[in-house]
Amino acid sequence: MKLNNIVTKLWVIMTILVLVVIGIAGAAQTSFMEGLYYEQQAKQLKNLGNKVADIARSEEDPVALDNKVALIAGLYNANVMILNEMGIVMSCQGMGISTKDMPMDMSNPHHGPLNMGDLQKLYQGQAVVLKGNNPFFKTDVLSVGIPFKDHDNIYRAVIIHAPLEPLADELKRLQMLTIYTAAGGIALAALLSLIFSRFISKPLVKMNKAALAMASGNYQQRVNIQTNDEIGLLANSLNTLASRLQEKISQLEQQEQIRREFVTNVAHEIKTPLAVMQGFTETLIDGLVKTEKERDEYLQNILDEINRLKRLVNEVLDLKRMEEGHFDFDQEPCDLREIIDRVQRKLTQLTVEKGLHLEINIEKKLPLVTCNSDRIERVLINLIDNAIRHTPAGGKISVCVTTKANQVHLRISDTGEGIAPEDLPMIWERFYKGDKSRTRVQGGTGLGLAIVKRIVEGHGGQINVESKPNEGTTFNIVLPVNHLGVE
Repeated sequence: MKLNNIVTKLWVIMTILVLVVIGIAGAAQTSFMEGLYYEQQAKQLKNLGNKVADIARSEEDPVALDNKVALIAGLYNANVMILNEMGIVMSCQGMGISTKDMPMDMSNPHHGPLNMGDLQKLYQGQAVVLKGNNPFFKTDVLSVGIPFKDHDNIYRAVIIHAPLEPLADELKRLQMLTIYTAAGGIALAALLSLIFSRFISKPLVKMNKAALAMASGNYQQRVNIQTNDEIGLLANSLNTLASRLQEKISQLEQQEQIRREFVTNVAHEIKTPLAVMQGFTETLIDGLVKTEKERDEYLQNILDEINRLKRLVNEVLDLKRMEEGHFDFDQEPCDLREIIDRVQRKLTQLTVEKGLHLEINIEKKLPLVTCNSDRIERVLINLIDNAIRHTPAGGKISVCVTTKANQVHLRISDTGEGIAPEDLPMIWERFYKGDKSRTRVQGGTGLGLAIVKRIVEGHGGQINVESKPNEGTTFNIVLPVNHLGVE
């Protein structure tokens, strides 16, 4: 068993704790029982002393008194002596000593079992209880002195000495029983502590394995501990940590994938116009263009590609600022009708050239909208421009504006080629162009819808799309009405 193992540590701590508790309890019990035994023995000897005092008051014959005292001393395995008011032994029997063996002057501490101070207490009417080695009897005794008054109301004393050896033997047996019981209790406690330590440490071991698994990259590892204590809370925290780490790692991996795709897409978008410009430029340099008209066409194509690159760079920078929260969204109460009129004027020529019908329907009592007019104009231009580029000649583009529940609803619909169902969830991603054979944003940068979504959301609005291939597409925009309190 390893000493640095938590099971071992818990087991050692609990075993030591049990050992200390049992040791203290055993010592306290032994001390208590010893005091109780002595107290009971002293009480018994006091009762016996009172009986002897009654005999001493009633018996005047010294021989008869000795016989009675000897009988009592034998029954109780004790030494019983009676002293008169002068401290002279009137009767003494038991423990191998009789009256004739006693010194006449009990006040001499070298001959008597009691010292002068003890005798003075007795003759003052105080009972005396002594325990320890008595040099007179040459053994450990429990001595009890009982004062009593004779018929003349003069103090006399009964002194009883009981050997402590039988009591000590009984206490020793009690101590051994306590030791054996404590040893058994400690052994049982050690076993139970080991079982309990393993039970306590089992969930900790599980959590350690889970933590090591997470450290090695396995963030799907979970700990199944269903308890309401601190260990259960720790397990739940560990599971929460694993879930958040897994989610964070997934987000980082997704962001890294998006970054790689972004770099690839930007490189691809830049590569095409650069190749076109290179081809036109080399043709011009080589003098292969014979007429002024062809030269102007080549230069116009180069200018178109330059504008396309410029638009791509601007949209990439705008999208980056939006994602970082640095884009200007200063808002004020705006008339959406005016914004739509500006957009219509800018795109009317394009719809005419494409042979499309642009229809505008705006609710008469349209409330002001809290927005940045330039950003909302950009949203409308982007969506309507997409509709123009992907709606065949003779088609229809409609813009409908209504209000509902303190919100303005814009619907931009076309009768164009539509979007495939599998492409709908991804049209908001950067550079996503759907089916390459009929790209929804053909001629654009692939960033338009991503920018549109972020502008709308930056205004606290929502945008979604409905589309069916070969039937058309509808973009739904919801914007809050004026909440700044300005008309």
